[in-house]
Amino acid sequence: MLRLMDLYCGRMSGNSSRAAFALREANAGHRVHVVDTRKGENRTPDYLALNPMGKVPAFADGAFRLWESNAIGWYVAEKRPASRLIPDSLEGRASVHRWLLFQTGHLTPACVNVFRNTNERVKEYWNPPADPKALEAGRKELARFLPVIESALGDREWLEGTFSLADIAFTPHLALVAEGGFDFSPYPRLRAWLTRLTARPAWRETWELLFGAS
Repeated sequence: MLRLMDLYCGRMSGNSSRAAFALREANAGHRVHVVDTRKGENRTPDYLALNPMGKVPAFADGAFRLWESNAIGWYVAEKRPASRLIPDSLEGRASVHRWLLFQTGHLTPACVNVFRNTNERVKEYWNPPADPKALEAGRKELARFLPVIESALGDREWLEGTFSLADIAFTPHLALVAEGGFDFSPYPRLRAWLTRLTARPAWRETWELLFGAS
């Protein structure tokens, strides 16, 4: 019998949901441990031994510990090659890696500025202060970044032709932006791609777990 992996995640956390989505898509047997970050459970000594940053998610596979959602997804994809979440070729893997860096360094910070000000689900849970300047900055950044994805999709169903970690990486924060009422009409390919992503059973299960009613 295969050993179960362990995912430590938080509710209303896009980064947690990215890792959870990857685990489900890879059909990797795992246990989910929901960490209540509002109660500070992510700052306990036991949790900090898993993730010294005190953030979610964290991950364990036996004695192996890992944090950062895209690193978790990559590890799981490598361990479950039948999932085909990363390409076989050097070029394909580099392309997926490029998208993960683009998501982390560019798209996600812009998305966070938007959905923290527009998504009622997020606002009710975290009660962030309104920040109109951050909202405007986020929208301007998305106007720079979303055309990159729109162009890359072309006539493809998925960013790298077949479904991969590249697609998984963008799903959580774009879904939260969309739920907040963002207008994706200038990006019809991206909008259709996001609809396909959020319709996947693995994402629907992840959404219910981390963004549904507690």
